[in-house]
Amino acid sequence: MKIAHISDIHLNTLFNDSNLLRVKRLIKYISSLSVNHLIITGDLADNADESDLLILKKMLSKFGFLSNLNLTVIPGNHDIFGGPQKPVDIFSFPERCKEVDYRAKLNLFSDIFKETFYDTLSVDDESQFPFIKELDGVIILGINSIAEYSKYKNPFASNGEVKLNHFNKIDELLKKFADKDVFKIVAIHHHFNKMKNTKRSIAGLWQNIEKQTMKLKKKKRLISLFQKHNIGLVLHGHIHYNEFYERKGIAFLNAGASTVGYTGKSLRVNILELEQGRVHCKLHKLTESGEVKIEELFRKEYRTVLKLSPI
Repeated sequence: MKIAHISDIHLNTLFNDSNLLRVKRLIKYISSLSVNHLIITGDLADNADESDLLILKKMLSKFGFLSNLNLTVIPGNHDIFGGPQKPVDIFSFPERCKEVDYRAKLNLFSDIFKETFYDTLSVDDESQFPFIKELDGVIILGINSIAEYSKYKNPFASNGEVKLNHFNKIDELLKKFADKDVFKIVAIHHHFNKMKNTKRSIAGLWQNIEKQTMKLKKKKRLISLFQKHNIGLVLHGHIHYNEFYERKGIAFLNAGASTVGYTGKSLRVNILELEQGRVHCKLHKLTESGEVKIEELFRKEYRTVLKLSPI
C-alpha cells in the first residue's frame, strides 16, 4: 500500500492565487505515483474561505482523490479561523477570531469533504471527529486538534487542544482494534515537537512569538494514549517544515508547508510504502525546474520489531 502525506497547502485564491498552480502541480504529481491514499493534515485553505475549499475539492476530484478509500482530510486552524493576510491584520485578527462560529466552520469543512467520511467509524453523532477508517491492513485515526478561540489561552486561534471528552472517544475507538493486526496511523494537525528558529532578526522574533501561540496543549496525555494503543505513526503539519522525529518511542512525521514555508520553493510530499510488515518513507521534492529529488526518511518494522530505525 502506498500513502501520500501533505499538509499546510494554504490555498488562497483572493490574496495569493499563484499558489493555486503550485497546489495543482503537486496533486498532479502525487496522482502520477499511483498512490492508494492521500492524507492532508490541515490548513487546506489559508483564510477559511469556502470557495477555496471547493476549488481544492474539485481539483482533488479531477485527479482521482475524493472518496473515503483514497482521501483523508483533517482541518487546520486556518480552515476554521483563517489568518492575517497583511501585517496590519495582526492587530485586528484576535477580534476576527472571536466572531467565528467554530462549530459552523467545522461542520462546513466536514460537509464539503463529506465523501471522505463515508463508512468511517465514529462514536459521536454530532461531529465527524474523531473517526477511524479501515483500509488494507491499515487504520487511519482522524483527530480534530483545533482549539476554540480564547482571549487569554488562544488569542490567535492557532493553539491546539484535544479536550477530555474527545480524548475518551479516541480511546474508545482504538479499543476496537486492540487485538487486530493492523498498522495504526494518526492524522492530526498540530505538532508534538519543539519549533525551530530558522530565521534571524525580526522574522526570528516572530517565530519566538509563534512558539507561544502554536502549542498543542495536553500533548503528553495524547502521547501516552498513543503508546497504550501501539500507534505506528503520527502524521501532522502546522509547523512549516518537513521533519521526522520520535517521542517516547512513537514515530512522528511533519509534512508542514507542502507548497509554502521556510524550506524554499520546492513542492514536497511524503510517500509511505507499507508492505510485508514494514513501512518505508521517502520525501519527494519537486523543484521549480521540474527536477524531482528523493530523500530517504525512515524504515519501520511494525509487526514483529517495534523499534524505529532511521536511515
